Amino acid sequence: MFSTRLTSQHLSDTANGTMQSRLPARTKFQGLIFFTCMLLWITNGYNLASAQQAKIAIVLPSATSQVSESDVQYARSVSKRFNQMLNSIGFAADTLTEASLSKAQLKSRRLIILPLNSRVTTQTTGLLKDFVADGGRLFVTYNLADTVAPLLGLRQTDWLKDDPRGRFSSVQLNALEIPDLPTSVRQASWNITVAEPTTPQTKIIGYWHDETGKSTGIPALFIGETGVFFSHIFLPDDIQTKTRLLATLLGHLVPEFQQTLAKRAIEAIVTVGHTKNLEKLEEFVQQGGEPEAIQVLKTGKNLMERARDAYAVKTYNTAITTARASRAAFSKAYFLSHTSIDQEGRAVWNHSGLGAYPGDWDRSAKELSAAGINMIFPNMAWAGVAHYSSKVLPQSKTFAEYGDQLAQCVEAARKHELEVHAWKITWNLEGAPKAFIEEMREAGRTQVSSTGKPLNWLCPSHPENVSLELESILEIVANYDVDGIHLDYIRYPGSHACYCEECRKRFTLATRLKIEEWPAAVLPKTGIHSDRYIEWRTQQITRLVRLVSKRVREVDADLKISAAVFGGYPACVTSIGQDWIAWAKAGYIDFVCPMNYTENTDYFTELLTNQLALMPKDVAIYPGIGATASNSLLRPDAVVEQIYLSRYLRASGWAIFDYSVDISETVLPALTMGVGKQKAKPLH
Repeated sequence: MFSTRLTSQHLSDTANGTMQSRLPARTKFQGLIFFTCMLLWITNGYNLASAQQAKIAIVLPSATSQVSESDVQYARSVSKRFNQMLNSIGFAADTLTEASLSKAQLKSRRLIILPLNSRVTTQTTGLLKDFVADGGRLFVTYNLADTVAPLLGLRQTDWLKDDPRGRFSSVQLNALEIPDLPTSVRQASWNITVAEPTTPQTKIIGYWHDETGKSTGIPALFIGETGVFFSHIFLPDDIQTKTRLLATLLGHLVPEFQQTLAKRAIEAIVTVGHTKNLEKLEEFVQQGGEPEAIQVLKTGKNLMERARDAYAVKTYNTAITTARASRAAFSKAYFLSHTSIDQEGRAVWNHSGLGAYPGDWDRSAKELSAAGINMIFPNMAWAGVAHYSSKVLPQSKTFAEYGDQLAQCVEAARKHELEVHAWKITWNLEGAPKAFIEEMREAGRTQVSSTGKPLNWLCPSHPENVSLELESILEIVANYDVDGIHLDYIRYPGSHACYCEECRKRFTLATRLKIEEWPAAVLPKTGIHSDRYIEWRTQQITRLVRLVSKRVREVDADLKISAAVFGGYPACVTSIGQDWIAWAKAGYIDFVCPMNYTENTDYFTELLTNQLALMPKDVAIYPGIGATASNSLLRPDAVVEQIYLSRYLRASGWAIFDYSVDISETVLPALTMGVGKQKAKPLH
């Protein structure tokens, strides 16, 4: 295994139609990432400096008798998203816990974020009161603790579920006194906190609207002299608009933040795609020779100068909006300067199984095809529920509401020349009816953790579970005109599973080992038989892949078998029993989609290079690009950059997660301008 790293110069040298002829051998790439690393180091250094100036803290709850550890972990994940958003606009935040909070820690702060704090201790309440009295500001989401609400001039009145579904689909915003406030932001929330102002100084500046665009009349966003309250957490959908909203609110709450926001907006203007600076961007655009791109580049340069001029005279709001327009122009020039190639797998995952527009697969297929996409992986079944007319699995609420999604998807895809690889999630019982899960558990067919905790996953060693997975897949290929089967969750949930009694019996029978202490004797790292158990677990997963490959191809030899897999190999063999390189070498799969979800170009490059070095030449790799994955929130130019890297490293294509309205509105237009301007034939 080796690692390849690329410099911006090397990437720029492969521009446009000359890319294929200029591609050097992969072995020439080793050790070339220094420049990229320096850029990342400089950027991170800037963010650290900004954090010191910004004086922002995120306060997490601490586990107590009233606050569970799971609530604390969820709050931590929400705070991570806040940090991602803050980093992109020039700030970072110190993460503190209630248990360790002190007046000294808050002394230099200007803003405190409470991301998910259902209970606030008496001590913390006192600290927050003093903080606000000293001119500090609060940014609170979802939980409105009784002791925090008065500090914002609010009172909680209710808590509502998203019933009927789609009730909370967007927030329409209106506050003329706040410059550059977006007019709307999409957010599909499943429940909200309802509140009302208790002082004239606290205003409602946003209301929830349903999926038809109709106002519910329920407040979503409040702002007052002391802070902001948003009635749900910030979800990752429409993240770019949401980040702009966050920046606008921060600048309004703490005017001194505006200079940092403007400075960061100007610095971000030319960090577009793989070019990273104006000189490289100009070089790339000139090599492309696209007249419109050259003209848009000039527009972007003019706007950049205007933004700098505005910053110089301290009109920071103008500097921010003009810098944003400049970067948009530069991004367009970048998109236009990419080219389409003749053979390339261009795929999207669709997690909902409904396309981007529930009830309208034709619209989804049409816009995907127009953007040059040639393959779709629609999520049509989990281990215990199906969105199609299944006689093997329980049918989903999606099926009940919208009908047979696989049939509708295939019909639309054929019309618009898309391949359909039915996405089948194995073992994981998420979304399955409660009665079905209980039936599986009572029959001893579900997994058990190393601590004895029951898990809502089918045990891969149980023969009846293997048959269930196989039968659900075979009914798809027998009844629907699909091009292949795309396996996901084809693994264990982690090294903590499975340690059920049935696994113990089957393992000891297969190995003839005498196990006196279970599961201690087979636990990773510490168990005396851990290596044998890792090998045995891996065999259980591989067995299903082998059977799917054999039986599906007996139905139709042209059907393709693929899998979404963990990018880090061979670590995934040990941790989750997923040996996808072995599957490829054995001929069980036709192509693989490693989930290389990251915002770090260096890491994406390293992952893909290692994967390509290990993969047999006749098995295609379509690296997964996490455009809207929870740990990878990419701008459209970053998505195109990772496509560019995939081409540069000679992958056979790429796959984007996750096709939704977000992708439709942001990424697809970028692809249409260059990368996907012409249709390509899938290469697998």
